[in-house]
Amino acid sequence: MIAINDVFESLTESAPFERPARVLWISCADDFVTMMTIEEPPAPPWHMPLSELKGAVASGNVRPTKVRTSSFMLQSEDELSSEQKTIRQKNWDRIRPLIETSFAGEIYYPHAMGRLVAAHSKATGLDRKSIYRLLYRYWLHGATQNAFLPKYENSGASGQPRVFVKGKLPGRPPKYLGELSDTRAKILTDEDKQIIKIGYALYRDNKTKTITDAYTKTLNRFYRVEHPSPDGTDDDTRLKPAGELPNIVQFKYWGKKAYDEISVLRGRSGDRRWAMNHRPLVGRAHDRLHGPCHRYEIDATIADIYLVSRYNREWLIGRPVVYVVVDVFSRMIVGVYVGLEGPSWNGARHALFNAFSDKVAFCARHGITITEEEWPCHHLPQELVADRGEMLGSAATGIVTGLNINLAIMPPFRPDWKSIVESKFRLLNQLTQVHWTPGGVRTRMKERGERDYRLDATLDMEKFTRILLKSVLHYNQHSRAPGRLSKAMISENIPSTPLGIWNWGIEQGMGEPNVQSDDAVYLHLLPRERATLQARGITFKGMHYLNPLDPDGMTAAHARAFGRRAIDVWYEPGTVDYIWIQAPDKSLVRCMLHSTEGRYRNRRLEEVLDMLEITKQTEAVAHYADLNSKVQLDEFVETTIATAAAEKKESQVKRSNAARIADIRANRALEREAERVIAAKRSPVATSRPELSDRPARSTDGSAKTYAGERSGEVIDLLSRLHERGGLAK
Repeated sequence: MIAINDVFESLTESAPFERPARVLWISCADDFVTMMTIEEPPAPPWHMPLSELKGAVASGNVRPTKVRTSSFMLQSEDELSSEQKTIRQKNWDRIRPLIETSFAGEIYYPHAMGRLVAAHSKATGLDRKSIYRLLYRYWLHGATQNAFLPKYENSGASGQPRVFVKGKLPGRPPKYLGELSDTRAKILTDEDKQIIKIGYALYRDNKTKTITDAYTKTLNRFYRVEHPSPDGTDDDTRLKPAGELPNIVQFKYWGKKAYDEISVLRGRSGDRRWAMNHRPLVGRAHDRLHGPCHRYEIDATIADIYLVSRYNREWLIGRPVVYVVVDVFSRMIVGVYVGLEGPSWNGARHALFNAFSDKVAFCARHGITITEEEWPCHHLPQELVADRGEMLGSAATGIVTGLNINLAIMPPFRPDWKSIVESKFRLLNQLTQVHWTPGGVRTRMKERGERDYRLDATLDMEKFTRILLKSVLHYNQHSRAPGRLSKAMISENIPSTPLGIWNWGIEQGMGEPNVQSDDAVYLHLLPRERATLQARGITFKGMHYLNPLDPDGMTAAHARAFGRRAIDVWYEPGTVDYIWIQAPDKSLVRCMLHSTEGRYRNRRLEEVLDMLEITKQTEAVAHYADLNSKVQLDEFVETTIATAAAEKKESQVKRSNAARIADIRANRALEREAERVIAAKRSPVATSRPELSDRPARSTDGSAKTYAGERSGEVIDLLSRLHERGGLAK
């Protein structure tokens, strides 16, 4: 199937075009297609027979391909400044009358563009070249309003050396006591920069303590008027004039450009300290509808059931919020989301992301195996109908400008204006039998004395999601409504199921999928939060992820050496197994959960956050027991110290401080011998052989014999008896 915004490339010389081209318009009735070659500067659109293009694709001469979205367009709505939004809106307003004509696609028909542009130029006073330039830019970049964002990344001269006008010196004129000084910074030559690189290496290699010391040595070696005399006398050291010297700021700037922070840290630390302290740690309604994908409806409801946590079945987590996205033409449920986020944009964006994603992988993540044919929905719509509370705000309007989806906001208290999705809630309640599931909310009033149904909650978030997915698959494949069949469908014996109507519409070319890049979908729909780059990789919500943009570990080493720094991450709340980060070219890269984070794997973000919050809390009884134990410990320490102080005062003999200190070794020897005697008496061997206790204590230490003389055994025996009676503090 060929759709608007598809890109095709030639494979053979017999192909009808040489370079990749984008489809701008398709007219099945007139058998032509309007295309535009992907090149800079853009060339005017051209036409060819639709049948010829289909034949080239069927024969293999032409195949569909993808073009990466330009980096200047990969910005979410809240990242744009008011100036950028103004420029975008101004350029869009200039060509909007040519795109949104009363006759759909009028400008794409042969010989119509020149006439329309001329009339528009005359009516608005705009130059025709400017109008053509805006039109070509709009079509070249996928026919989205973000094509008119300014290309700031192409401005300036990033990384290029600055060239100063002759006679103009760099820097602010220095002042002293309020008066300007004639001394200015020098315009560095290539020779100066090479000298600075040599001098800065002194600091990098740890040969100087500070950068200032390296700067001083550099001036002493390379910027003197004359060299020292041969005999070594150099009393009058003179530097060149101040205007011929690089200043300390220039020395630091060009030194850091020559050596990055990691190489400096490694040079100053040495290989041993680097390996020990700084190395990196190693360790994802029918009216005016043309067909499927024309209009989607989205809405949310709070499910009539209470759930429990997968971490602990005793933890009640309340009632989940269920989002449903429905294709109005076929009544196909194209996306669902179950979470704890209340009806808001943060919840709606996850349902839309699911609607625009592959369902085979999504169901497999929840343990359900399906084929592509059972749920073939991963398309973006042309229009989206939603509530005010979920889609008002700059974040939500990003899907209009970034994904080219027309947003229709319904007024409050008018659910009938999106009756298709509202009816699906009643149907899903019946299919899931949610009211009669343990923990389900009964429609009748609870009588006095009846058991609280919330205490019967049994299902967790994952099991409830599986039940809901099975119900959606059953509805899409088996829910029949013959009143939705048209005359053409009846003549072709099309089943009146949502899946049957969807497939028929796609096969007939009635579908109008809105083709956008995966990066654009991720950027505008996935929630974004701040994470940190740390020594173990990327840390988000207390979980660690691998960083594929840091294969050599230098970013992790930098974080370990100089501290963590913030980074934007995009995540999918349905799983914590992966997140996305933005590469230097603005594309999104998936980061997998670290292998050490096993307790988080295959869990939802809400479950992880609830578990962490609950496990941090302490019961009142445990808190009181902890406090009581601390008080008893404090009382025991104070009592023991007071008793020891009193015993010391009673047994204290008047001796000099020097004598007391001199006897430490002898006292230690006696105490050790006494401990040995006590240990021998307490052991099972000593109890079974009482004759050992009758033997006189024998000192094996020369210091003990020196202290007690020939009676050292009696002294040790006395010490051991005092220990047993508690009369001597140990």
